[in-house]
Amino acid sequence: MDHHELRIEARTPEEVLYVCSQPECGRRVVAGPNGLTVIDQGDFFATHSGGSPELRVNLSVLR
Repeated sequence: MDHHELRIEARTPEEVLYVCSQPECGRRVVAGPNGLTVIDQGDFFATHSGGSPELRVNLSVLR
């Protein structure tokens, strides 16, 4: 299973936009007070993790 790193692309006081570092993947996720919202799924079977010292996310699918 591939592992991809999520990087912070933008943030507001309420939300953070995470984007996959692998250009061929394209996963984009917003983390906010209401949880996670997937904007673009990207590589569904790759594990994704990343964040900042204040907030880390790990996303994966069990097969």
